[in-house]
Amino acid sequence: MSDDRGEDDMGTTPPRVTVLTPSGRGAVAVVRVWGPGALTTVDAAFRPMRGRSLAETPPRRPRFGRLGAGLGDEVVAVVLDGEPGGAEVQCHGGSAAIDLVLHALVDRGAVPAAASEFLRASAPSDTTAAAWEDLARARTLRTAEILLEQAQGALDREIAAIVMEDEINITSLDALIERGNIGVRLVDGWRVAIVGRPNAGKSRLLNALLGYARAIVAATPGTTRDAVTARAAFDGWPVDLVDTAGLRDAEDAVERSGVERALRERARADLTLRVVDRSRPLEPGDDAPATPGELIVASKADLPAAWDPAAAFGSSPLAVVSAETGAGLDELGAAIARTLVPNPPPPGAAVPFRREQVRRLIRMRPARG
Repeated sequence: MSDDRGEDDMGTTPPRVTVLTPSGRGAVAVVRVWGPGALTTVDAAFRPMRGRSLAETPPRRPRFGRLGAGLGDEVVAVVLDGEPGGAEVQCHGGSAAIDLVLHALVDRGAVPAAASEFLRASAPSDTTAAAWEDLARARTLRTAEILLEQAQGALDREIAAIVMEDEINITSLDALIERGNIGVRLVDGWRVAIVGRPNAGKSRLLNALLGYARAIVAATPGTTRDAVTARAAFDGWPVDLVDTAGLRDAEDAVERSGVERALRERARADLTLRVVDRSRPLEPGDDAPATPGELIVASKADLPAAWDPAAAFGSSPLAVVSAETGAGLDELGAAIARTLVPNPPPPGAAVPFRREQVRRLIRMRPARG
């Protein structure tokens, strides 16, 4: 083989076919065929409703017809110019219709490929191709906008400017590397663990932050035995919230296992919300100052207060909330976002979004004597 795309028996690279729309049921699916012989392959499978063949159609002009075995599926086919050329087929979004179209194209010589392969073939650089790929998995509008800017060349342009005339701009390079701490989280997000004593209000807080009942809430201490994870977003930053078992000396083996899991979740979290029940007297250790990467949450603010948060925790970062009434939840959400992303990148900024990109940038730093 001459490359990693494979070749047919005659030594030429066969056309590739992929589905560009996300997996799952939808109204319309987009199937793309590109590479040597792509138009010929689609033309052989496409049956126009009327008029000349697809191969004789000017680029960008939609053609209606059918494609697939038997009656086939009603589709729209479009000849594409430029790189990488080929043709696009728009069919019904159900899995049966997509399979019908794919089988017809494969039977005529196209080789199935991942959407990422098409992106590598069509994007001007590996960086922009990777950005388009990650853009499809973005969980929020804010992260999608940042990834779209990288897909449109922001990161490539910034790196080119930094290395202009073979002189490394250290200040710009270091700023770019720093933004990578945010960029590598744009798809997978941050992990925030909710910890505290049994019945401190952890599960109710999780449900209130999510806006729906994800965790079981009960008056019985120790109800939560395992970590409960749910996706959320704060100020546009994606977060996995993790509700954990109440921290105490547990005699029950199952609850003790839950406590151990809670400690592990706290250790791996990017941020910990330590929930302390404001309606009950503080127990020994409850008023310990916040550690780095920790926010104190004084819960149950709708009930009579047993202690003063400011007096108990001083200058520690703290939010007073009521999961019952919603009081303080907006302020807590803003504090979570501000703690996780203290310096958001400005609009249009270059942002490294994969760990290998950050590692390459670090290797660009000149040796410092």
